[in-house]
Amino acid sequence: MSEKLTGDFRKFMDKSFLGAWDLNDGKDTILTIDHVQRDEVKNDRGTERKMTLHFVENGYKPMICNTTNAKAISKAHGSTKVEDWEKKKIALYKATINAFGQTTECIRVREYAPKTDEIYCEVCGELITDVTVDGKTHKAKVIANRALSKFGKYMCYDCASAAKAEQEAEA
Repeated sequence: MSEKLTGDFRKFMDKSFLGAWDLNDGKDTILTIDHVQRDEVKNDRGTERKMTLHFVENGYKPMICNTTNAKAISKAHGSTKVEDWEKKKIALYKATINAFGQTTECIRVREYAPKTDEIYCEVCGELITDVTVDGKTHKAKVIANRALSKFGKYMCYDCASAAKAEQEAEA
């Protein structure tokens, strides 16, 4: 089966770790750290062991955590201990840096924790917002809580609708 692809080609390559190309342009991606571990990473110099962040949300690859991002997480959550980062939300964004004479895209972590009263979709990582359908407004918290009770995780309206359609198709 073939499919037409659109977007950054790097999204479709066999990459084991999260890259800037996996993030939305101009929007933060909010993810919850499940755990931190050391993984083998292949690069131009061979294989190295690097600290990686693994996320609670499905569909997100682990992220190699460099010193800059580790410091941002420490500042956001008030601890340098990686075990204290578990179950903490972080905001990722795409940045451009100059390194080794080249301009390149990278992932950066905001130095503050995302607001706790906001709920983010555990499928797509987007902020769950109020939605108006056929003139009726559905509140973000109601959407999130209904998805939690029906599917076992917080979901935005679009992801919950897709999950519902998938369930109905399987029945």
